[in-house]
Amino acid sequence: MLISVKDLKKDFINDEVITPVLRGVTFNIGMGDFVSIMGPSGSGKSTLMHILSFLDKPTGGKYLFEDRDVSQLSDDELAEMRSKKVGFIFQSFNLLNRSSVLENVMLPLVYTNISAEERVRKAKALLEQVGLSHRLDYSPNKLSGGEKQRVAIARALINDPEVIFADEPTGNLDSKSGAQVMKILQDLNDKGHTIILVTHEKATAEHAERMIRIKDGDIIEDCAVDCRQRADDKEELKK
Repeated sequence: MLISVKDLKKDFINDEVITPVLRGVTFNIGMGDFVSIMGPSGSGKSTLMHILSFLDKPTGGKYLFEDRDVSQLSDDELAEMRSKKVGFIFQSFNLLNRSSVLENVMLPLVYTNISAEERVRKAKALLEQVGLSHRLDYSPNKLSGGEKQRVAIARALINDPEVIFADEPTGNLDSKSGAQVMKILQDLNDKGHTIILVTHEKATAEHAERMIRIKDGDIIEDCAVDCRQRADDKEELKK
C-alpha cells in the first residue's frame, strides 16, 4: 500500500484554544490510484494534503507511506521525502518569472547529482509531453494560465515522484484550459502515476476514479466516482 492513514487527527492551537481540523480520518491509497479529496473551504482537505505530502505533521493517529511511519521521520528525512517521492501542482502555479520555462521545470533538480545535460534533456522531454516544447525560452509571465499550469505539471514530474499532489489545479483557469489540465492528469494516471487531487469543485473531482468527501474534519463519503454519480442521479429523480 502506498498510503495508509488511520484515525489521523490534526489540531491547531492558538492562545491555548484548541481547534480540531481533522477529527480522525482513515483511508488507504494504492499505487496508481487517482483520488480526489473534495470539500468546502475550511473542511480540512488542504490540511490533510499538507500532511500527506510531508509539509505538516499530524497531532494524532498513524500515517504510513510505503510502510514507513511518517511520524517517526526527522525534518531532514521529511524534506528528502518531499524532494524524491512527491510532486506538487498548485492553484497559483508558483513559477519564477525571472527564470525561463525550461529553468522552472529544472528547478527541483538543483540539489541532485544529475548532470546539467541530463537536466535539460529531462525538462525538454516533459515540456514536449505537456505540449510546450515551443515555449522553452519564454518567461512565465508571457504564458496563459493554462500554459503556466502545464509548466507546473512538467516541473512536478521532473523527479519521477511516486505521487503527484494537485491542489485546486484548475482554480485559476477558464473551463477550456481547466479541461486540458485535467486531461493531462488523467493521461498521467493512465501511465501509472498516482494522483491525489484536492478541490472544492464537484466537476473537477469527478475526473478521478474515487472521491473522498470531507466536511468539518470528518470523512462523510469515500466512494468510486461512478457510485457517487449514481447517488446524485437518485437524488435528482426524487425531486
